[in-house]
Amino acid sequence: MRIAYTTTFDATDVHQWSGTPYFMSRAFTEVAHVDYIGALNRQLPPFFKTKQIYKKYITGQRESPRFNIHAAKHYSFQVEQALKQRAVDIIVSPLINPIAYLDSEKPVVLWTDALYAGLLGFYSPFSAHSAKTVEQGNLVTTACLNRATLAFFSSDWAANSAKELYGIAREKIKVIPFGANIRYAPNYDEIKTIISNRAHDKIKLLFLAKSWERKGGDLVLAVTKALHEAGHAVELNIIGYDAKDLPPLPPYIKPLGFISKHTDAGQQKIQKLLSDTHFLFVPSRAEAYGIVFCEANAYAVPCLSTYVGGISTIIKDHINGFTFSLEAKVATYCDYIVTTMQDKKNYDALALSSFNEYATRLNWTSAVQAAKQYMQAVI
Repeated sequence: MRIAYTTTFDATDVHQWSGTPYFMSRAFTEVAHVDYIGALNRQLPPFFKTKQIYKKYITGQRESPRFNIHAAKHYSFQVEQALKQRAVDIIVSPLINPIAYLDSEKPVVLWTDALYAGLLGFYSPFSAHSAKTVEQGNLVTTACLNRATLAFFSSDWAANSAKELYGIAREKIKVIPFGANIRYAPNYDEIKTIISNRAHDKIKLLFLAKSWERKGGDLVLAVTKALHEAGHAVELNIIGYDAKDLPPLPPYIKPLGFISKHTDAGQQKIQKLLSDTHFLFVPSRAEAYGIVFCEANAYAVPCLSTYVGGISTIIKDHINGFTFSLEAKVATYCDYIVTTMQDKKNYDALALSSFNEYATRLNWTSAVQAAKQYMQAVI
């Protein structure tokens, strides 16, 4: 099978979109020949910048170039021209724009984590979108879903938005979770050693995220402090968020700043932190998916989060973590953490089960194998 993998940016650049297109396409190379079509030029309609500035400063609204019909048609045209130079069986994209208006006889597959209408009112930046952007964002998305032969979604939440908000036929929709964006994961024997080496006299938590408010960083701090005040030895490591805007922190809370997982030194540091951590704690208020939970499971780290967006497709309660309601109190989180940690046998089983979720379901090899079966049926 020959796949044309298309993105607006260079998908071989691991820094794009948290590395998801890089790891997705690399996994496809293990089962098929992959032709990359990317680094596309963006073309916006005349006077777009002028309208964008006017909307921003006069009305306080955002005119988004990402959700623009003119730009989407130009992206799709470039893909169409590139396909004339390639002999492929199927076209795959994790993005809407390169395939929304694509004219090709070959089957087209969208594999993404969210649709425009599902993000409106969910992610706060979308609340500022102008009426024109909302209209065009939905039109481009509808065009893409109608054009796609298959629509893969990383979560049930995203798949339901395709059915309920866009009326897409159920038969073309499949749920295939994204995998962990990591180059290395421990094997089963290494995992057993990692679990057994975790501290028995301290609760170690990890907050791994850049967005403090959306990812619930304030709640993580409150829970950590409550555990400490209740007499429990606890340690919280914060990665990703620049803690300079936070008030002075106690010594048991350690802000480590940004650590790149794309450098050898950064990888090793994150691997060490994950190996030592009892729980990844990221109680997001909005989350389309959350690949960080897959990555934590690769190191047998159970995840604590919220039952919002696509998270519930990743985290299964009492199997690889637990999801709380958005209204859950600090005490509810504390009770779960303390109760789980008091029974070492129970915690170890949860940690091992978390790794099993990664090994069987939340890795890119398994994801691409599932995608391949559906794709072969439409070629």
